[in-house]
This record gives sequence, structure tokens and C-alpha cells, in this order.
Amino acid sequence: MKIIFSHQNFPAQFGHFGAYLARTGWDVTFFTAAEAAKPPEGCRMVKMGAHREPGDQTHRYLRGLESAVLNAQGFANAAMRARAKIPEPDVVVAHSGWGSGSFAKAVWPETKFVSYAEWYYRWPPRDLGSEKPSQGPEDGRAYTMSRNLPMLLDFDQADRIWCPTGFQAAQFPEAYRQRMTVRHDGVDCETFSPAKAWVEGVPEDAELVTYATRGMEPHRGFPEFMRALAMLQKQRPKMHAVIAGQDRVAYGEKLPEGESWKARMLEELDLDLDRIHFVGLLPYAKYRELLQASMAHVYLTVPFVLSWSMIESMAVGCPMVVSDTPPVREVVTDGSMAEIVGLRDADAVARAIARLLDDPDMARRKGEMARRRVLAAYDRRWIWPARAQELAELATEIAG
Repeated sequence: MKIIFSHQNFPAQFGHFGAYLARTGWDVTFFTAAEAAKPPEGCRMVKMGAHREPGDQTHRYLRGLESAVLNAQGFANAAMRARAKIPEPDVVVAHSGWGSGSFAKAVWPETKFVSYAEWYYRWPPRDLGSEKPSQGPEDGRAYTMSRNLPMLLDFDQADRIWCPTGFQAAQFPEAYRQRMTVRHDGVDCETFSPAKAWVEGVPEDAELVTYATRGMEPHRGFPEFMRALAMLQKQRPKMHAVIAGQDRVAYGEKLPEGESWKARMLEELDLDLDRIHFVGLLPYAKYRELLQASMAHVYLTVPFVLSWSMIESMAVGCPMVVSDTPPVREVVTDGSMAEIVGLRDADAVARAIARLLDDPDMARRKGEMARRRVLAAYDRRWIWPARAQELAELATEIAG
């Protein structure tokens, strides 16, 4: 079988799965706009890109659509240039919403097209939590309708729609959910498994609390985590916290130029910074060791796309404190797997961390239950073969 994966970034959701397909005999090509990306062994890679940015005069409701169409045009142009070097695909799988593969059937009308769908925008935004929308309701509804247009373009062409979680799928209209396969991308439960580890620079007798994020923002509960640390530091002199991630807002409303949530928290709180270690973005192996060493790992999120890091933490057997929000509750179904707290309740976060640190046996049992849950529902060792079978069946399906 011949397959193309298209995504503005790489490896994103497709890189490791595509490499697996290549190892099992598939002919695999990646299309990406990531300039420095290199193809996995046994795979091809085609670089694509938009020839310009959206116009300054484009209506603000339509800038996302124009950007997606320009990306789609970039994909189509790259595909036409590469046609002499790559075989016609049986299937194209593309990350939807950005135009990455929207014109696949313009280039290959007979190919099967799979739309990978992450998020459907609604008004008021589901992921705002306690924040107030910055737009009025009429403007907000109109903008939201327009914001979904790139994804609807893909859905119109799609033979199948993939969505990684039930919570994400539930945001889409029923008509599209009927065509969806809801299945997670799969976690590497062999790499992310329990092991003894420690973090450089942290005393060996420390009580180690961890937090890992792309950016430091309210969407992922960063202010509440920092406020919980401030409370706990006064009670637990041996407690150290390691925070992995960048000092930026990855999700949610941006702060004014020059401000950050890290700076705000450091100004607001009385913290012993000798016991808080900001380590930035970690290489894969160091990130895994951080999770393996953790005595209490905190993952908080508004109702939004669930981070892979939460499921990887569970796979490692981390004792965890998690937010009582729908995407988390889909995975952590009860308190046997983690301490479950209110997202905006810093006091509850602090108490939950303390419970894990005070009772290591209980913490270990919760971690063991969390790993069992991931092995049963999120292990790529069974998810990838299931996905490969679905793609093979789709590729050989006779139209209409």
C-alpha cells in the first residue's frame, strides 16, 4: 500500500506511525512545511509551503481560511512537482484545519482521503474556563463559524475522519461524528515505563514534584500549580519542583508584550527559587527520566485537546494530580488512578500533592492502576496495527 501523510509540522501525530508502516512494508511519503525535518528510515519526504501570507485586506473572519487555502495550494504544487518521483497514493492522511492536504483529491481524484480532526470551534469557546470571551456574542459566533471552514472543506472530501479522543469528537456536529473513527494516536508504553531515575541538580533526599508543559499558561493550570507550590514550600522543606516547558503562552489568550505567566507568578508569590528548577524543553530521554523520577506529577487542563504528556505520565506509573475536567476524566475514570482536583483550586492541588508525598505506598498503587489503564486503552502496540488494518481496508474499498 502507498500512503502520504501531510502535516505542517513533523513528526507531529504521523511521524512515528508512518515509520512503523514503512517497517511493515508500506510505501510511505511525508509532506511537511518543517524545513529542518528529515524523513525516517525507509520513508520519503516532500517539503511544501505557501507562496505568500494572507492579504492585509482579507476580512479577519477569513484570514484562517485564506491561510489554509494557501497551504493547500502549497501541498498541491509540491505534489505535482513530485509526481514523477513518488507513486500515486492509495491513501492520503492529512491534519485538518490548516489546509495541509485539502487539495489531495484535486491532484489524485481516485485516492482515499483521511481527515485527522483535532478541534471543532464553538461559541462560547469550550476551553475558556472561567475567562470571559473578548468578543461580543454575535461577533464571536460569526467568527467561530468562519474559523471552522478549513476543516469543513476537508470533511467534504474525506472518506474517513480520525479523532484521537471521545471528548474531542463530541465537539463536532453529529453528522461528522457518524463518519469518525475515535482512537488515540498511541503511546510508546515500552519507552514510557516505570524505572528508577533521578533529576540532575535535585538532592537525592528531596520530595520531587513535577510539571511538564509546552507553555506556562492558565489553559494548563500553571498559575494554580505555582500557588500550590508556594503553600507547600512553607510546610515541606525537602520538597523540590521541576518545571519543564517554555516561558510562553501556547494555548489561550496571549499576554501583553513583555509579560509572561512565569514572571507574574514569581512576582505574586513568596517562593524559594532554590527549590524550583525551570529546565525548559527537555530532550525525549530527559523528559522520560523526569516522569520516572517524579513522586507527584501535576497535569491540569481546561476542556481542550488532551496532552500526550498526561498519558505518557500514566504509562510511566507516575503518581499524579489531575484536573476534574472532561478530557482528563475520559482517561482517568476514577480516583484509583490519580488524585482528582478542581482545576482552579490551588488549595486542593496542594493538598493532593501532599497526600501523594505523605503516603508513597498509596501513590505507587495509583501509578500502577494508571499504567494498567494506558496499556489497555492507549498502547501503540495494538493501536498501530488496528490503524494500519483500517487504512488497508479503506484503500481497497470500492467507491459507491
